[in-house]
Amino acid sequence: MTLKTRYGTKRKSGISPVIATIILIAITIVIAVAVAGWVFGLFGSYTRGPAVTINAASSSCTSSNSECYILVQNSGGVTVNVNVASIDGNSAAAIVGGSVTIAGGQSATVSLTGVTLVSGETVSIVLGLSSGSTISTTIVVS
Repeated sequence: MTLKTRYGTKRKSGISPVIATIILIAITIVIAVAVAGWVFGLFGSYTRGPAVTINAASSSCTSSNSECYILVQNSGGVTVNVNVASIDGNSAAAIVGGSVTIAGGQSATVSLTGVTLVSGETVSIVLGLSSGSTISTTIVVS
């Protein structure tokens, strides 16, 4: 588009289409990066659970008293409770004391009873945390 000035000469107004396209692409990239950062930050906060693990090397199950001792380590900064337990899918397993609270950076032993164990068998143990997540391990009964 051209305009005539007061003196009769022609001049162009606005910016060139090439510059306009480059500016629009730059704005689109900045918005895409901002949205991606927000979305992945949001999903990351929902997927990160407490850093709670079972130390299987220090855990054991014995057939003589049908009890399992599970060493649970909390390397996160949030206190968690172990509320639910199952041995080989049998939710009849009971946590001695009802539940176990583990402060951030600490470890605790969870004692499980209520299921008959046979020496030499491998059992799968699942512990349910107060956060809604679960942790599991397998142990050979001695």
